[in-house]
Amino acid sequence: MTATRLATAALLAVVGLTCDITEVAEPPTDIPDAETELTPGDLAQNLIDRLRFYGTPAELLTKLSAHRDQQLASAEDRETSENPETETTPAISRNAARTIVESDSPREADLVLADEPLVRVGMLDGPDEFLFGDITGAVRLEDGSVVVADESSFEIRMFDASGRHVWTSGREGEGPGEYRGIRLMRGCPGATVTVFDWSQNRITRLGPDGSVIDTRVLAGVEVNPYNEPACAPNGDLVFDEWPESEWDDAEAVALGEFYRWKVDVSLERDDGVVTLARGVPGAERFNYGGGSGPRTWGKDMAFTVTGTGVWYGSADDYELEHVDFTGRVTRIARWAGPDLEVTREHLSRYRDAYLARYETPEERRRFERERWPEIRDDLPERFPAYVSEGLLSLPDGSVWVVPHAWRDMGGDEFHLLGPDGAWLRRLTIPSGRTLVDAGPGWVLLLEEGEFDEQSVAVYELVA
Repeated sequence: MTATRLATAALLAVVGLTCDITEVAEPPTDIPDAETELTPGDLAQNLIDRLRFYGTPAELLTKLSAHRDQQLASAEDRETSENPETETTPAISRNAARTIVESDSPREADLVLADEPLVRVGMLDGPDEFLFGDITGAVRLEDGSVVVADESSFEIRMFDASGRHVWTSGREGEGPGEYRGIRLMRGCPGATVTVFDWSQNRITRLGPDGSVIDTRVLAGVEVNPYNEPACAPNGDLVFDEWPESEWDDAEAVALGEFYRWKVDVSLERDDGVVTLARGVPGAERFNYGGGSGPRTWGKDMAFTVTGTGVWYGSADDYELEHVDFTGRVTRIARWAGPDLEVTREHLSRYRDAYLARYETPEERRRFERERWPEIRDDLPERFPAYVSEGLLSLPDGSVWVVPHAWRDMGGDEFHLLGPDGAWLRRLTIPSGRTLVDAGPGWVLLLEEGEFDEQSVAVYELVA
C-alpha cells in the first residue's frame, strides 16, 4: 500500500471513530502555539510520518480507538472535577452503540407450551404449605426444584422437582429471616435463594435448607431501588435509583396531570455506586394532590442483567439498549412487534371488568355515567411495549420480553431476543398466566384457578 493510500485509510479511520462517539468534546482553542492552518497536503504528510511509527493500518485503528476512549474518559473526568455538585457517583464514559440490530420478524419458528406441566405447586384445598394467598415470585433452581414467595404469609417455600414440599422459611417481622415485603431475585451467586424485601429495602440470603446466611440493608450503602434490583454474575447489584426529585416532579405539574420520571441505571460494587445509564424515561405518574401514583397502563423503564452487561429500555417502543459493566453502549435492539394502539375493544374490555364489580343494573349505569368517562379519558393512547419488570434474561444471554397484559386479547405474545439483540422466537401464552421465571426450553408460570386459587407450573417449550 502506498503512503497516500495509508494516509487516506488513516483519515477514514479518524472520521469513522469520530462518528461512532455519542459525546465529542470540542478541540482546544486556548493553546497559543496550536497550528490553526494546515493544508490538505500538510495533513496527509503528517499522517504519513506518524504511520511509520504505528505499524500496520489494523494496528493504527486499534490505537486510534484506544486513544479516543482515553480522551472521552479524560473529558468526563474534567467535567466532574469542575462541577462536583452535579455528580454524586463516579463518572463513566459512554461510546455510541457499536451495533444496531433490527428484526422484522422472528428468525426461528414460534414456540408453544407443552400440553401438561412438568410440575405444578399449589392447590385449592390441601395442606397449608400448598395453599398460597399472594404469590409475588417463584424461581426454578438448577436441580429442578421450585422456590415460591407468598407475601400473604411472608414465607419462602421450597419444593423439589416432583413438587414435594421441602422447607418453609420466613415470617412477618423486622428481624433476620423476617419480612415486610417479598420478592425473589434470580441468579445471585453465593446463596440458594436471595430475597429482596422492598418494604425494608433489605436483601436476605438463604442457604440450601432455608436458613439465613446473612442480611444487608441497602440504605447503608446508599442504594435506594425503585423497582426490584438484580444481581450481576459476580454478585454486584444492578438497580434503577429512586428519583431524588420525585416530589419536585409531582409539584411541577397540575393536579391530575401526568408526567414521567427520569431514572438512572446503576451498579453497586466494592468501590461504591456507579451509573451505567443516566436519565432513562422511567415511570409515568400522575399528581393526585399531596403525592403521586403510577398511571394506569403507563410506561416504565425495564432492565435485566446478562453476563455481558445490562439490557434496558423505556417501553416507548420495541427497542432495548445494552451497556456493558463499564457503562459503554454496545448494542441497540429493535424489532417489529404487534401494534401498541389502545383500541375500542381494549377500552370496552376494561370497562366491562369494572362493571363486573357491581351487583345491580342501577349501580352499573351510575358507574358508566359518572365514573367511566374520567377513567377512559385518563387512559393512554398506546400500551407500553413491555412491562416494568418485563425483561427476563436466560443463562446464554438471551432475553424474554414480557408484554403488557391488556395489550393482547386471547393470549399474550412474548418475544425472545438473542444475546446479540436479534428477535429469535415468539411464544403465545394464554391470558391470565404470568411469566415468573424461564430457562433453556422451559418457562415457570403463575396461574389462577376458577376460585382464584394460585399455583405455579413449569412447562416445556415446543417448537
